[in-house]
Amino acid sequence: MANYHWNSLKIWYAALTVVAVFGAVFKVQARDGESPIIEVFVANAERGLMKSEYATVYKIGRIAQLQQELSHDLPADSESAKKLVLKRYQRMDMQLSTELENAAKGLVQARQYGIDRYPAIVFDGQAVVYGLTDINAATRLYQRWLAESAER
Repeated sequence: MANYHWNSLKIWYAALTVVAVFGAVFKVQARDGESPIIEVFVANAERGLMKSEYATVYKIGRIAQLQQELSHDLPADSESAKKLVLKRYQRMDMQLSTELENAAKGLVQARQYGIDRYPAIVFDGQAVVYGLTDINAATRLYQRWLAESAER
């Protein structure tokens, strides 16, 4: 059984590596005079998350949640367990696929930015606000930081 979980993790790692390579090609650049690029990193659906049409929200915990769903009540026999996991995996719908893609992209971005805890809101790939899910409040902090940086 442990062998199955190790193989599953290797597959996820390979998928994330592919996403990382493509993600590095499309590195976020700050835009002068425009609204900041905002990326929100949360474990799952965080309470108090204030959505914004200008922000991309990554729900990082969705991959771990899927792994729990796939491995729930697996039989002790490894062949039966593999068949059951494959059957569960094949039932994935488009929404779940989109959620997993979002989580994988979020993990790659979080790693590139060096984010070490959630929630986190990143502005223009250069500034991070930890602990807030209110995008407007985090934006005010970011704007204050920009103003103070410009004064120096």
